[in-house]
Amino acid sequence: MGEDSDREIEEIIQEMDYIPGHFHLELNLNFEPLQEERLRRRDAKLKRDSLQLEAEEGAQRFASRNLLGVFAFHLDECQAAEEIFSSVCREEPGNLNAWANLGYVYDRLQQEARASECVERLSQLMGLKQGQEQEEGGEAETLRPLRAARCLAEHAYASAFDVGLQSEEDHAEKLSTAIGLYDKALLYGKGKVRQRCPFQLTQSSQV
Repeated sequence: MGEDSDREIEEIIQEMDYIPGHFHLELNLNFEPLQEERLRRRDAKLKRDSLQLEAEEGAQRFASRNLLGVFAFHLDECQAAEEIFSSVCREEPGNLNAWANLGYVYDRLQQEARASECVERLSQLMGLKQGQEQEEGGEAETLRPLRAARCLAEHAYASAFDVGLQSEEDHAEKLSTAIGLYDKALLYGKGKVRQRCPFQLTQSSQV
């Protein structure tokens, strides 16, 4: 994929009110640590361990696994992160966050061809370029908002597992952020999905 095409997609994404992937989120995990590195790594490992069970089954499993991949990356386990994101892409091929996260890891590993493939796939799923609707047929317009809804719900889920939350105010701020993201996710869903759980934004692995 050429530079002009990549730049065009990036410009379109910047104009949207959500961006797939976890590595751009305002999580302490993604920024320079305010706490001692040893404590930060311990906190990250504890949060990761608490995610393991939820990553195995249930409606939150892909949200959990995407976040497990983020923890693995920040714990310098890049191969594990790649494997986690790749597995989500295989099992849930419409998961926007997984494709964005996988592309980020490939970019950091300087595997440019693979990173470009992820960006291309992401652009197809989001309908960012003309002529990319044919694979979904008439379902394209229905699937895109549901994918966006799941993307945002997974972002909200990630807020609860951030590291370095030292006070009640920190926790309250993360909770407020998560609620806002859940609300936006439900707006994208527009009543097309069951509201029992914010993560049951699709009943099909194709979303």
